[in-house]
Amino acid sequence: MRILVTHPGRQHSHQLARALHERNQLAEYWTGVPAADPATRGPLYKLLARLSPQPTLDLPGEAVRHNVVMPLVRRMAGTVFDAPRATDWRHRGAAWFDAWAARRLPENLDAVVCYENGARETFRAAKEQGATTILDAASVHHAWQDAFYEPVETDAVHRRINARKDEEVQLADHILTVSELGRQSYIDAGVPPEQVTSVPMGTDLSAFAPSDEQTDIPSTPVTFLFAGHAGRRKGVDVLLAASDRLALQGAAHRLQFAGEADDGLFHDTAAPAERLGYLSTPDLAEAFRQADVLVLPSRHDSFGRVVVEALATGLPGLVSEHVGAKEVIDEGDTGWVVPADDVEALSEQMCWCIEHPEQLHAMRTACVETAQDYSWTAYRERVTEVLASVVEGDSVPSAHNERSATAT
Repeated sequence: MRILVTHPGRQHSHQLARALHERNQLAEYWTGVPAADPATRGPLYKLLARLSPQPTLDLPGEAVRHNVVMPLVRRMAGTVFDAPRATDWRHRGAAWFDAWAARRLPENLDAVVCYENGARETFRAAKEQGATTILDAASVHHAWQDAFYEPVETDAVHRRINARKDEEVQLADHILTVSELGRQSYIDAGVPPEQVTSVPMGTDLSAFAPSDEQTDIPSTPVTFLFAGHAGRRKGVDVLLAASDRLALQGAAHRLQFAGEADDGLFHDTAAPAERLGYLSTPDLAEAFRQADVLVLPSRHDSFGRVVVEALATGLPGLVSEHVGAKEVIDEGDTGWVVPADDVEALSEQMCWCIEHPEQLHAMRTACVETAQDYSWTAYRERVTEVLASVVEGDSVPSAHNERSATAT
């Protein structure tokens, strides 16, 4: 089996490429981010690899082809243009990468795996050869996204982007999503259920582990930690409103934010909010260990790896029903799921946590154990099994339901 993986950036495509390479099923991996083993490339590539924020892989040089148009366009557009025009140019960069890949498509492929905004032309070329086309969707369907937030680009650009996405979906023989939430969003948009499979994402758990010096004494006051970009899409306004309610009720607690933030959301709030700013991976892991509950009340989040990372340190999660990683949560054992955009429901569950610190502390072992099912090793086992079934025309297994059988 020979499968080509193309992505103008990275997302989780490098883990798929690695999984296929480990099984001698990778035809090539085409990407905009340095990915090959630097030892197999020349001086210029070694320099680019050192400058890249993304680590390279141990893939041999002949298995990887690079086109850096998309990363360069993304960086330049973000520097030169305002947000609407930068978004437009980023999507144009992905389209250029797609056209480049389509013109160079090798023969005798069994399948191509492409990613949203960079798949249309490659899928068309693949279909002419009779190869199976697979869309690996890192996000929920655009119709579902549009129901929850306003795009930054102009209406005309937004329509053009969505039209391209629709064409990619129509050209895909099969669609992979990173959560059951994502899968349902495509089914709701009209894709037949048998053509969509959820393959939950993994994460690097090596940096996220519980403290070696766990105590039996919970912190005081109870600390709720949000990790990610603190904006409306992540439901931070809902979280602040819920914290306001608790503060006015005299419920002592602490609210921390790790990551960049939309400053306007923090005006005129009584929430006891502490903004930690951007944290390195080791510092984020330590913040998890010091907190009592991770809170992620997103309006839409196709997965949310931060939930798994937090669980791996022993931190239970409180997430909205619009977070794909809600499937990682065992209600009452490793966390809780509340309705999205519901200040009252969120504040009530936060209040319970404030009143039951010992129970929060007792959940740590179950949290750590649950996170192990979502390592990148487990993901690679799941996704290759699904791809083999798709390409061979067999019944596609439920990667979500079988995750524990393949986890390491």
